[in-house]
Amino acid sequence: MSLEKDSDSIKGIRLTSLCSLPYQIQCCSNTAKFCLERLGKVQDLPVWPDDETTFDQLKARIAETVALLEKADPACMDGMESREVLFETKAAGTFRFETGQRYVSEFAITNFHFHMGIAYCILRQKGVDVGAFDYMNDVFVKV
Repeated sequence: MSLEKDSDSIKGIRLTSLCSLPYQIQCCSNTAKFCLERLGKVQDLPVWPDDETTFDQLKARIAETVALLEKADPACMDGMESREVLFETKAAGTFRFETGQRYVSEFAITNFHFHMGIAYCILRQKGVDVGAFDYMNDVFVKV
């Protein structure tokens, strides 16, 4: 598709080819959880079936993710900024990041914000009254 030839592209966002809101939330959650596994070498992390279908279930998933991160010992990641990280996937094989810093800055943060941004767009498209300050919660400190 050429943007210049497709006048509808300039008028709005097409979301029909994107995965669902639950998928976007699950990707954010899994990205955060896998940082503990890949960087912190944390064992026995919960396995979440990615089967949420309601807002209450999505809120619970977010709360579980936050709780998991809050109870993690930051020391478990000491030294990982300079160590190699292997990222194994079922579908695409194994990827290598030269350092934990590269894994975080080039994959984890990017992937998390990509899926969070898509979730935000889905909510906006469905008429939910969220704005930039909701998306960037706690980024700004008013003086």
